[in-house]
Amino acid sequence: MSKTKQLLIPAVLGLALSACGDKAAPRTGFEQIQTAEALAAHSEEFKRGVEQVTDGVWIAIGYGLANSILIEGDDGLIVVDTMETMEEGRLVAEAFRTLSDKPLKAIIYTHNHTDHVFGAEAMIEVLGQPEVPVRVFAHHSTAGYVHRIVSEYRPIITARSFRMFGSELDDAALVNNGIGPRLAIDEDSNFGFVDPTDTFEQSLAVTIAGVDIQLEHAPGETNDQLFVWLPGRGVLCPGDNLYKTFPNLYTVRGTPYRSLKAWAASVDKMRALPVRHVAPSHTRPIHGEAEVHKVLTDYRDAIRYVHDQTVRWINAGLTPDEITQRVKLPAHLAQSPWLAEFYGTVEWSSKSVFAGNLGWFDGNPSSLRPLSPSVQAHKLAELAGGEAALAKALSTAVDQQQWQWALQLSDALLRLQPDNKTTLDQRVQALVALGEAATNPNARHYYLMSAAELRDGLRLKPIQSGSEKMIRSIPMTSIFDALAVSLRAEEVLEVERKLAFSFTDNDQHWTLWIRRGVLEVVPRLLPDPEIHAEVDSLVLKQLLGKQINPALALARDFEFPVGNAAAFAKFLLLFKPEREAPEPAPFAALDG
Repeated sequence: MSKTKQLLIPAVLGLALSACGDKAAPRTGFEQIQTAEALAAHSEEFKRGVEQVTDGVWIAIGYGLANSILIEGDDGLIVVDTMETMEEGRLVAEAFRTLSDKPLKAIIYTHNHTDHVFGAEAMIEVLGQPEVPVRVFAHHSTAGYVHRIVSEYRPIITARSFRMFGSELDDAALVNNGIGPRLAIDEDSNFGFVDPTDTFEQSLAVTIAGVDIQLEHAPGETNDQLFVWLPGRGVLCPGDNLYKTFPNLYTVRGTPYRSLKAWAASVDKMRALPVRHVAPSHTRPIHGEAEVHKVLTDYRDAIRYVHDQTVRWINAGLTPDEITQRVKLPAHLAQSPWLAEFYGTVEWSSKSVFAGNLGWFDGNPSSLRPLSPSVQAHKLAELAGGEAALAKALSTAVDQQQWQWALQLSDALLRLQPDNKTTLDQRVQALVALGEAATNPNARHYYLMSAAELRDGLRLKPIQSGSEKMIRSIPMTSIFDALAVSLRAEEVLEVERKLAFSFTDNDQHWTLWIRRGVLEVVPRLLPDPEIHAEVDSLVLKQLLGKQINPALALARDFEFPVGNAAAFAKFLLLFKPEREAPEPAPFAALDG
């Protein structure tokens, strides 16, 4: 079993996250690590096995971060969600094959996240039959989200996900990921997404292998989320809009705004159905109409409570930090086992409502143009009576186990003395103590991974990318979007340069036009490029993704009607990323 949720992408092209317990032991441990009893008990949710939900429906739990669901029809099988890698997809498919020898007829993706889609090719290899075509169902926007693997925000999402999911923590430190044991991805993982064949916008009724299936668009954790309803069997597959923890209405790895109102409305659509069994994409099933209705009602009420009460205090003029002191779940919801904060938290969700609706400005005029962190650190040291006095205050905070205050004081001191060994050690102490005390896995892992980065020099390991078929399906616009936000603008503020591509596999032509610090991507050949490269688009993607030897590829696979390989390689240096792996906080940001 193994790690992380959502995509981590090295450089411009790779895929997903972390290190894997079954394949290679994570290397970062903490002696005498403490674990909250409630978090340890939550691991029972992920005991590995295939469990029968009802006649003809099974759910595979604990093989990776997410579950996979098998539906048996008259003459074929349907799989809902396919795990995070080819390796885990194959394991689950082999377990499913022991239940039925019927051919796979359809796959349904509930949404685009890594742990639900990248085992699809393996599912088809194990469960499919050559003469039986496999249909792949998804919301019409899902493929677009998956193909945005190469996106503008990958480097920072990579770094933050690396921390949030505890990608290199050992079992003593990483107890579980809240919605699964670990995401089973490491540097040897392979990925096999299969593009949807059947898509819809709002709803789709279809019969597959004699099974009546209703697919409903249900935005929540993602905008493309759907739920699967089997009316003949009373089974609901809610995707990631329901799991046994407070929902991730905001995720600390970073995400576009997740509308709480839309999520609650999607749960209301599920509540309106006569559901007898719930087969979640995370955590264990629920049975019985009364129990299902109670869980769904409490879930939507918690979401709406956080939304409505946050907006109430927004309208009263409070700042986000003030609002989080007031918005707490009422007791009957806080006590629900389905709303324990093992993934999302009320506090983070409330802040997200503020930012998602009003933006970054908290309303306090002192926030309009604050002093930089470095200047604030100098001012704080002056106020304390000098850097030595500030260091003494930090030592006192550590001695008194005031861990949050110690962490904040170390922020300032490390701005002033970034290599101070005593301060670094005290920061690690504070991070470990806060991590031990956190019952929320996302917070716990972020603290502990940040400590490991400082203590051990821990960095993200490079991983393999997807299959050739999958990489070829990624649009070139996604590749070029990633290049645009990697441009080292300060080196080309006074020049214009053009690099043209002609792709031999699809007859597409593109020009990258650098114009005084900005990259414009033009879907045609422009006149007078300084370099014109002819190449298979797959080769370019693999080269940018560091999957192939660049010198060999340039010599073997490229033709240059204009320019040459040396000029091409030099041009690409203008897009060299700032760093190849996450830096320890707080050093990732420079503020002068």
